Amino acid sequence: MEVDYGDLPINKPEQDMFGIDGFVQSLARSVMNMRSPHGVVIALNGPWGSGKSSAINLLKHHLSDATTADEIEVVDFNPWWFRGEEALVLAFFRELYSVTKQSLGDKAKKLLPKIGARLLTAGGAVAPVADAAGASGAGAIASGVMGWLSDMIEDGESVEKLHRELSEALAAQSKRFVVLIDDIDRLAPEEALAMFRLVKSVGRLPNVIYILSFDRELAERVVTERFPSEGPHYLEKIVQAAFELPAPIEQDVHRILIANIDALVGGIGEDELLNVMNMFHAAVAPEIKTPRDAARYINALTITWPAVENEVELGDFIAIEAFRLFQPSIYRAIRDNQALVCEGGRERYDRDKGGEHLDAVLLSKVADKQRYRDALVRLFPKLDAIWGSTIHSGSGFEKCRRIASARHFQTYFRMSIDPDTVSRKDLNRILDNPADVALVSAILKDALKEVRRDGSTRTVGWLEGLNAHAEEIPLETAEPFLRGVFAVADDINVDSDRARGWSIGNNALRIHWLLRSLLLKRTTLEERSAILLSAAHAAQLAWLGSFTASAWEDHHPREDKSREPEEKCLLTEADAVVARELFITRIRARAADGSLIDVPDLMRTLYLWMHFLDDNAEIRECMDLWIEEDEWLVKLAEELTTESWGQSSGDLVAIRSDKASVGSLDEIMDSARFRSNLTALLNRIDAGSDEHQKVDRFLKAWAYRDVHGDW
Repeated sequence: MEVDYGDLPINKPEQDMFGIDGFVQSLARSVMNMRSPHGVVIALNGPWGSGKSSAINLLKHHLSDATTADEIEVVDFNPWWFRGEEALVLAFFRELYSVTKQSLGDKAKKLLPKIGARLLTAGGAVAPVADAAGASGAGAIASGVMGWLSDMIEDGESVEKLHRELSEALAAQSKRFVVLIDDIDRLAPEEALAMFRLVKSVGRLPNVIYILSFDRELAERVVTERFPSEGPHYLEKIVQAAFELPAPIEQDVHRILIANIDALVGGIGEDELLNVMNMFHAAVAPEIKTPRDAARYINALTITWPAVENEVELGDFIAIEAFRLFQPSIYRAIRDNQALVCEGGRERYDRDKGGEHLDAVLLSKVADKQRYRDALVRLFPKLDAIWGSTIHSGSGFEKCRRIASARHFQTYFRMSIDPDTVSRKDLNRILDNPADVALVSAILKDALKEVRRDGSTRTVGWLEGLNAHAEEIPLETAEPFLRGVFAVADDINVDSDRARGWSIGNNALRIHWLLRSLLLKRTTLEERSAILLSAAHAAQLAWLGSFTASAWEDHHPREDKSREPEEKCLLTEADAVVARELFITRIRARAADGSLIDVPDLMRTLYLWMHFLDDNAEIRECMDLWIEEDEWLVKLAEELTTESWGQSSGDLVAIRSDKASVGSLDEIMDSARFRSNLTALLNRIDAGSDEHQKVDRFLKAWAYRDVHGDW
């Protein structure tokens, strides 16, 4: 189905999607069957956007045979093309004159301008200049044109006399004239009243049928304000027959709207169909009351959807767009309260305040709060804990890029993806080629060059995005994919990507989470052990140690832990032994060639080396040598300085403090000798150097620990 991007009235029955053509055909038959009508005025009523202009166009279509047979002449007058009461009157008579002059000849030329001039002058409406523009080409009507009318008025020619002569002329010929006046409700109040007065003044003419299109309730309000004593009775004196335009069948409107959405997005996927239809019926359908509502909505989607395609969940997006267009107060309340509605956001709402307070925050401007609660709970299940006392897990929100995910929430409001978020298009570079080891490694390393607003690198976004979509990576490509990740695991585990404050995580942990999302639920222990052990041979040293420790402890837990069940183990016990030996061999080689000092997360790597040995003699022997070297002293001081975050009862935020992680230092070195050498180094290096700052920071943290202990 082709998407209709316009909001234009239809012209032919085959374009009718809302079932009004049958009604218009009946109206056309009635018009054609009227014999010698005498100024019949028919009103076609309907609210704004209900299809009145389409009905007028269809009526012209169904009268076309009679028009061709010269039985009916259609006078199509659009009053909203003109501005001002005088221009309306003049333009109306010009239209009527242009159509009737062939039938009435000289009589039309004589009588119609004179009646128009009389009506204008009688009402004191002649102005020096009246602007008009329309199908008749009236253009700018200057006072000279008014003079053209006035010159035709002879003494003793009253409106009544002229009207009588025109009536006789119209009655003497067989053709009927159908005057269509559309969109009266678009006019300013005074202009709308002028149009009604005009029809009332000249309406009783033989063989003339007027069909007026307007919103009855709106017109009655305008008349009541001007003529309080008459109100609706004023229109009853003008209109002989009034018909309400039939409302479109709700199911038809919804069916057509869904078809347009389906065409716009290139087909609603089977996996998203359930949420799309739930959101459509909960949030979209109740707002679509007229065909124009449907056109307005689909037109908005044609602009907003391409900007965020593949970056948002379709069902959530069509819902939030319905709020934006039809319930802007709810839209703004959602947009301004992300922490309240989103999963993964810091909670700022006191649940004890209850549902009434939540209503006040999100639904203060709407009457039917219950209906909108239902829609909002579908969008933001977190709210059900307050409105419905049901707690939802929130799983899958990030993977599906739903609006309830704090990571993707802003995309729904910015018409663009957050620059800090890795787009689905970018993710597909890996998801479409997961077996390309070099590509995977290069993308993750290159992302380190892109710094996000919070100071972290775009690599965080890649790892989190891949984690959310891990199940899309085919199992047969899991080994090369992980090999590509493991090959740069140390390079990308940068300090800037370490979580701050109360959060936890770094890129090494994110890789742990990724491999578990990829394998745990999709493989047997033997299958994933083979995949992981093969990929581990390409791993950088610090990551190899971290991975091996995790796999080893599944089978050999610390004293306060239990063995993991098979479904949670990464390697078989036999392969865990192989991984351990691989790590020990690799770290010994790096210690021997002097490159171990370049390994990131060095202290953890050294402690893991000790952990995998039967005793600590080997590592202590190495440390005795290294702590005599300035380069190693600076490196160890930097590695042993960690951050601690604390918050007093009166503060709203946590503050960072340095911490010396020296609690287990004596297990691998002579800590007293190490401290003495650091103090000596501090006294002999440049006070403004980076090395001096690192050593000084560590020694101060160590001194603080001596007094206050670990806190």
